[in-house]
Amino acid sequence: MKFNKIRMMIVLAAILSLCAMATVAQAGTTLDKVKKEGVITVGNSPDYPPFESIGDNGERVGFDVDLLNAIADKMGVKIKWVTMDFAAIVTATQSGQVDMGMSGFSISPERAEQVSFSAPYIASGQVIVVRNDSDIKSAADLKGRKIAVQLGTTGEQEADKIEGAEVVKPESYNIAFMMLNNKVADAVVADISVADEFVKQGKFKRAGEPLSYEEFAMITRKGNDDLLQALNKALDAVKADGTYAAIVKKWNL
Repeated sequence: MKFNKIRMMIVLAAILSLCAMATVAQAGTTLDKVKKEGVITVGNSPDYPPFESIGDNGERVGFDVDLLNAIADKMGVKIKWVTMDFAAIVTATQSGQVDMGMSGFSISPERAEQVSFSAPYIASGQVIVVRNDSDIKSAADLKGRKIAVQLGTTGEQEADKIEGAEVVKPESYNIAFMMLNNKVADAVVADISVADEFVKQGKFKRAGEPLSYEEFAMITRKGNDDLLQALNKALDAVKADGTYAAIVKKWNL
């Protein structure tokens, strides 16, 4: 009797599994949904200039914004930007809350365990930024000092490697640089392009050599291979027709 109950449970579990698979198959892929609706939802944290920020007129601007607009145009779809904290975008992509994420994501082994990456679309790295009057010249000078870095970034990983430094992790680089300007922090670790954007303000300078080399990519939920292929194909097309080069020049990258 006990054996029959176990066998029945196994058969029931198999039936439920097949039903679930059938439901997924009927629902179609994320790319199917995007094509049907003509819209792709994108997780983005617009606090990372020059890649994404909110302009003077309240519009979303930046290199990532222009590039994805061009990619979406090649795919024949519109973009629905979904604003969220940077650290929440991976989870939102995994859960299907958004179709993809694009917000200055560096390719890393840790993230590759959670999401799939597109082909890289630009290369960069992490650098140290300090106030103009600072005596900090390299990572070695940060022992006993306080570093501000955005939570969930690869800059956070690089800052954590700096021996003897205290690392604080606000939710945005706007806050991190505000802390630096107000002398609440002694340095910020940020992506090269982001760092240079803040250096343009005239209050800050870079210190030492880059801490890392990184490549940026779009992210999708694991298993969304057809969407990933469509994004990569459109990226190639944007590069081939000269649009990519024009966007790079526009944002001085």
